[in-house]
Amino acid sequence: MYPLLQFSGASPEVVSKQVALSALLAEHRENPASLTEEWCAQLELLPFHCVLERRQGRTPSSAAIHAYMEALANTIPLRRALLQAAAALSGAGVHAIVYKGQDYLHRIYGELGGRAMADVDLLVSEAELGRAEAALLSAGFTPDRSCKLMHERRFCKDGVAIDLHHALLQPARMAVVHAELFARAQPCPFARGLFVLEATDALLVHCVNQTVKGYFLPPSSYLELQALLAAADLESALARARRWQAQSALYCSLEVLGRLGHRLARFAAGRIALSARRKQLLNAVIADFALSSLLRVQPSRAAMLARKTTLIDDPKAALRFVPAWFGWQLPWKAPRPLIDTGESAQAPPWQTTRTRTSTERAESSCARWSMPPRSF
Repeated sequence: MYPLLQFSGASPEVVSKQVALSALLAEHRENPASLTEEWCAQLELLPFHCVLERRQGRTPSSAAIHAYMEALANTIPLRRALLQAAAALSGAGVHAIVYKGQDYLHRIYGELGGRAMADVDLLVSEAELGRAEAALLSAGFTPDRSCKLMHERRFCKDGVAIDLHHALLQPARMAVVHAELFARAQPCPFARGLFVLEATDALLVHCVNQTVKGYFLPPSSYLELQALLAAADLESALARARRWQAQSALYCSLEVLGRLGHRLARFAAGRIALSARRKQLLNAVIADFALSSLLRVQPSRAAMLARKTTLIDDPKAALRFVPAWFGWQLPWKAPRPLIDTGESAQAPPWQTTRTRTSTERAESSCARWSMPPRSF
């Protein structure tokens, strides 16, 4: 079999994960209504197995039910926060797209308990960012003033984190045309007033997000990639990836999925207009690592930086990204203030001795509060 040939030379633990994921993806392509519990358990997809079993009128195992309830306990507060944010943003006339986790619960998993999520991701245009921030503040969301990321803000409420993006990632990495995303977006079926990505855009944004993670990804990310690929238009995806300078991202995602046995993904990866030498580099640096990272062993930050830089299509943009990345990591770098709130930049640590209040410590910990509970 093609996937097994790709796994030669890997450790037994890695091969076991890869074989299980390859088998599960093949099963999902042939019969999306049922997945083997053993593979789901090995790949941390038991909540989805429980959803599928219930849809078929079968009684899930106690382990699957426990995993489903644990995921549901995680996603209900997230959905509540999303609905509150949707009401605030739509009331302020802000066009916001909900994407990634909360969208996948509806688009792919079909139930809130299908998979645990870490936070809520919203995308607004940069022109509407100030109004979006004001709307969330008025709705009782607390800003995480320690957030230093230049393409997003973080807000918290009731222990839940909402990431408010005005770009998918740092502009030095790709040339995503965000206006196209909003032009093609469709009304959200589960949060009134919000929008969701068009099918092909959802595929490309998923690939872009996989690069944000440096391809240090859980197995669920490839199940989602497969589902998104099935609903996307391949020709449009190839054209948009070229226009957005996201061909390396699309290639690596499809190449890894192809190594896991998906023939269409393997064919599509071959059609991406990158040189053979470029593809060889991406295979060696990215694709091999992506399959080995299924064991979830955290790589070093230097290795992650090297992979993220390799994924940038434009060499000149890569040269700009590296110093910018180091600038974002500086401990004395001031967080970016909210728009039109009169905030001043934070002083470097050696210029202040004030102890943070408990409220401020809570604000900077909001993302940790929203992490899904550990599995037993």
